[in-house]
Amino acid sequence: MLGSGFVRALAVALAAHVASGCERETPRGGAPAPSGAVALSRLEAESWLVPLALPDAGAALVAVPLGARAPRPIVLALHGDAARPEWACGSYRHASHARAFVVCPRGAPLADGLRFSLASIERSRSELRASLPALKARFGQHVAKGPVVLAATGPSVGAAIEIAIEEPSFFSALVLVDGPLQRFTPGVVARFASAGGRRVLFVRTGRPLTAEDAKRLLALERAGIETRRIHLEAARGLDGATTEALREAWPWLVRGDARWN
Repeated sequence: MLGSGFVRALAVALAAHVASGCERETPRGGAPAPSGAVALSRLEAESWLVPLALPDAGAALVAVPLGARAPRPIVLALHGDAARPEWACGSYRHASHARAFVVCPRGAPLADGLRFSLASIERSRSELRASLPALKARFGQHVAKGPVVLAATGPSVGAAIEIAIEEPSFFSALVLVDGPLQRFTPGVVARFASAGGRRVLFVRTGRPLTAEDAKRLLALERAGIETRRIHLEAARGLDGATTEALREAWPWLVRGDARWN
């Protein structure tokens, strides 16, 4: 299990404001600031996807909510095996209606030099710990305080659950695609529900939802966690069909959070 100091570092990094300094949809003008929010200058970057330099952890990528004029929330997206962070960033930027910073750690490079696997839990911890200060240093007041959406695909789903239960109020909304749910034990479910967890969006592509997965999702519901289940028989992983399904479900996932308005 990840140490609580790791999660506190994430939360502190997000709360500490630093002075401001290929996509299917690139906003030309930012959305107006939500009522009561500080109006900011239009967010600009050299591209919709830019690197974040992470000391001692290589680099991560971030999809930028171009044109934003108010602080925008964060999606932390852990890709699956033999994948690329660009793919996760592109998919979740589209799924989140281009209204968030989508931070995508690289993970561990494979032998082909083109794709990456899920890093060790220690490496993932280092990448995530470093990503929020780097994001704040780069984009300042455009980065909103508050909970993040934690998304994972395939083998990274177990790691995402482990991360989330360290601070459920910070990782209160989960998107889990094609991964094992065994880590949602009764104790973990109780912890997530009692300490601030709110919603779990679960997507299964190809084969149907297993009886065991259904049982664990039902346990979350009975504990007070809102869940939504999506089965896409013809989809595979985080492909176009899955991304569109996530986009359709996104308003449910972030319902009640004014930062997403």
